[in-house]
Amino acid sequence: MAHLLASVRAPGYPLPHMDSRDIGPLKVLKLLYFNPEGLPLAEISRQLELSSRVVRRALRALEAEGFTAFDPMSRRYLIRYPHPFVDIPQAVDDPLFYQELVDAVFARTHLRSYVLSVRPWGLHLEATSGHQGQRLWPFPWNRKPATAHAHASAGGRAILAHLPEELVHGHLHRFPPKPFTPLTPTTVPQVLERLAEARRLGFARARGEMIPDRCGLAVPLLSGNGQAFAALGVSLPFGRRCAIETPEDGSACRRCYEIAPVLNEAVGEIWRSSQS
Repeated sequence: MAHLLASVRAPGYPLPHMDSRDIGPLKVLKLLYFNPEGLPLAEISRQLELSSRVVRRALRALEAEGFTAFDPMSRRYLIRYPHPFVDIPQAVDDPLFYQELVDAVFARTHLRSYVLSVRPWGLHLEATSGHQGQRLWPFPWNRKPATAHAHASAGGRAILAHLPEELVHGHLHRFPPKPFTPLTPTTVPQVLERLAEARRLGFARARGEMIPDRCGLAVPLLSGNGQAFAALGVSLPFGRRCAIETPEDGSACRRCYEIAPVLNEAVGEIWRSSQS
């Protein structure tokens, strides 16, 4: 078990003191380590054959020491994101701010819009706005954390592209890229190439990589040190040809180039006003 604790410890931080009574926290930590998308309390209790009281006490101890976090959306417990004891950009803790952003973008584009933020439990869907019947992001039936989808979504890439390199590699180690469609990048070099593109363009895109008939577009919300604490994105119809991939094709879809400035304009206006 010592190797597991060492693997989630940041240099310079002591491990919590544990004696024979702390076998519960050790078993819970090991289980969560092998379930990176997290587990609900009842499932942890069932798999470890421990009472919910013992598991709840163990989780409280692990959270106090900075090892775990609770996702209020999925009601799951998981290893703290992106890595225990590592500081992440502090997301704005104001639901009205995020809702104002997505409402402003929907009013200007008439496209389903959303905001993802970086939280201790992972990437969190803060707000969404759109017409009734417009598809929710990423899937209306999926209540798992959004973190594992980051490599295939524009919002996830907009955030990862503006995090320190060691945190990006830590994310990809913990959540190896898996396919959602034939276009999804499934290797670390492919994902890193998409992140480099996002930094170069100033926006992230995902063309049919999570949902076959949709394209994603997102811009980052940056903290003072240039790291992303959130991303503002929209869902677009799938273009048969993309001007970014085939710039010589005059008939290729150019909506990313047209809509990205609208997203950045909304971020500039509402982020500035929220700071005044």
